[in-house]
Amino acid sequence: MTLGHVCSELSRTSGEAIYGTAGNGTDVWFVLEYPAVWGAKAMEESKLDDALKEHLQQAVAATPGSRLQLIKHRETRNGSGISFFIGLSQEENAALYRFQLADFSDLAAMDLPAIVAEIRAAPGRYAAHKHYEPLFLVCTNGSRDRCCATLGVPVYLTMAAYAGDQVWQTTHTGGHRFAPTMIVLPHGLYYGRLGVEDAVPLVDSYNSGDVYALDRYRGRSCYKAPVQAAEYYLRAETHQHALDAFSLVDADQQEDVWTCRFRSKGDDLVHELFVLAEESEFIIPLSCRKPDTERVPQYRLLSHSVHAPTPA
Repeated sequence: MTLGHVCSELSRTSGEAIYGTAGNGTDVWFVLEYPAVWGAKAMEESKLDDALKEHLQQAVAATPGSRLQLIKHRETRNGSGISFFIGLSQEENAALYRFQLADFSDLAAMDLPAIVAEIRAAPGRYAAHKHYEPLFLVCTNGSRDRCCATLGVPVYLTMAAYAGDQVWQTTHTGGHRFAPTMIVLPHGLYYGRLGVEDAVPLVDSYNSGDVYALDRYRGRSCYKAPVQAAEYYLRAETHQHALDAFSLVDADQQEDVWTCRFRSKGDDLVHELFVLAEESEFIIPLSCRKPDTERVPQYRLLSHSVHAPTPA
């Protein structure tokens, strides 16, 4: 691969679909402020204490559907402590909780899987930590993939100039080839192939309760990849962008075909979509650091039908 042919360019020119590429079934987020240089493997290569690294790794392993992100602002804020967020990106009642740490040792004393379980069982117990502003996390981790820094930093700067401290730089989000990429919490919305022109309208769209432009929308992290693709097709066919427009009823797999049913808000109509999962005909590198090419999953809509709600 020549210097001019980076993974994001090859993904775009190959015609790779962006939908169905968000974090697969992620509905719990551990998000830690770490205002230092990030390596390619940010957590492993950080200067955090080895015991704390182990503590965080064990928390992720013990919490199904969880993911850890490191974040930072462009400029270190002296004396403000360290922010740690727990995000729940389930389909309903998505929420963020913020814990201000004096130093990283405070985090080592927190039983994170237990806190997640307690929040789910009795969220009122953590009402004092409820965080009511969204987080816009833009991947700028150039040590992991150069596309993320070269393309991600301008988006981050433009968005931060508009939305301030709601916008953070973050480590690897998955899918370097869709750079610039970002995650919006608490709903776990993934976007990619962004430009600086998307920064302001994306923030405004989310604050209005809508999914931003579908050609930038990778999917919602609480869904599995084929369900993300089905949601994309549903929104494309109905021209409905409201975040709460649909709720997933169920999803079944028969070989390579997924049947996904969504209920629409208000009329209770059930949308049934059949989506075929298949390998791409093209081959691309998944990262600038990994020049070997491979085929990637693609999702094709076979049919979409609408059914009246079943009588009780």
